[in-house]
Amino acid sequence: MGISSRKAGLAPGSIVYTGERHVERAEISVISYAESWVDEKHDVSVAELRTETPEEDGVQWVNIVGLHDTELIQELGARFELHPLLLEDVVSIRGRPTFIDYEKHAFMSMKMLSWTGEDQVDSEHVSLILADDYVLSFQERPGDVLDGVRKRIRAGTTRIRKRDAEYLWYALIDAIVDQYLFVVERLAVEVDQLEELVWNGDGAAETPAEVQALRSEMIVVRQALRPLHDVIESIAKEPPEWFSEEIRPFLADLRDHVRHISDAVEAMREGLSGIMDAYLTLLSMRTNDVMKVLTIMGSIFIPLTFVAGVYGMNFSYMPELDERWAYPAVWAVMLGMGLSMVAYFRKKGWL
Repeated sequence: MGISSRKAGLAPGSIVYTGERHVERAEISVISYAESWVDEKHDVSVAELRTETPEEDGVQWVNIVGLHDTELIQELGARFELHPLLLEDVVSIRGRPTFIDYEKHAFMSMKMLSWTGEDQVDSEHVSLILADDYVLSFQERPGDVLDGVRKRIRAGTTRIRKRDAEYLWYALIDAIVDQYLFVVERLAVEVDQLEELVWNGDGAAETPAEVQALRSEMIVVRQALRPLHDVIESIAKEPPEWFSEEIRPFLADLRDHVRHISDAVEAMREGLSGIMDAYLTLLSMRTNDVMKVLTIMGSIFIPLTFVAGVYGMNFSYMPELDERWAYPAVWAVMLGMGLSMVAYFRKKGWL
C-alpha cells in the first residue's frame, strides 16, 4: 500500500506510519545524565518516563525504536505535550528532512545512512525532538550510528556531560552527518576502483552496469543530503531565538561539515560522468582499431581478388594459360602487390 492510499482523506495531524515494520515491538531506552552522574534504562514504558530529569541541570535522552506502534507514539506525544503535526512528521518516513520550531520544542527529521554488507547505501528515517532538558529520538529499527554518543556520555571524559540538551541534540545530528561522510568515502573508493578498471581495460563489458549501480546509490545519498543541506544552512543562519549563544558555533561547524560532504558528492557525480565518457572514448578507439584492421585487410585483398578474378574467367582462349611460367608468375605478381601494400601501410604508420 502506497503512502497516498494510506493517508488520502485523513485530517492533518493523523498519526499514520508510512513505512514497513522492522521490529516485533517498539522499545524505549533512556539515558539521563549530568556532569557527575549517568543513569541508563532499557525497555521503559511510557508511564515510567519522566518529563523532567531527576536532578537539576540534568539531561534526558529518550530513544524510541519502532515507528509502527502509532499508539505508543501518541502516548509519548501526550506525555511530553507534543504537537500532533510533529507526531505526524515522526511517522511519515518518506518526508523530506526538515526543521520546525514549535516554540517549546524543536523538531528535526533526517535520513540516517549506513553502508550495508552488499556494498549498498541504506537509508532510515530519524526524528529528533529538542526541549529544555531532554531530547527524544525516533528511529525505525535497532542498530544506528549513535553508539559513539552513548559511549561519550557513559565515559564522562568529554564535554557532552557538561553541556545541556541543546548540545546533545547537536551531537546526535553531528554523529548522523559523520556517517554521511563515511558512506560518501566508501562510494568514492568504489568510483576510484571502477575508474582504474576502465583505464586498465578490465571489466569493460560491466562498466555501464557498474556506473548505473553507483549512480543509484549516489541518488540515495543526494536525496538525503540536499534537503538536509538546506535545513542546516537555515538553522545555522537563523537559529530559533530560544537557542543559546553557546550552541551557535557548533551549528556553524555542522553547516561547514555538510557543505564539505555536498562538495564531495558533486565531485563524485562528475567523476562518474568522466568514467562513462572515458569508457565510451576507449570503446570508440577499440572499434576504430578493428575497423582500421578490416579496412587494411580489405585494401590488400581487393587487387589480389581482381587478379584472381581475371584469370578465373571461363574464356576459351587465354594465352597465358598455355605458358609454363604463368602460374608462378601470377603468384609472384600477387605476392608482390600484397607485400608492396603492406610496406606502404607500414610507412604511413597505419600498421
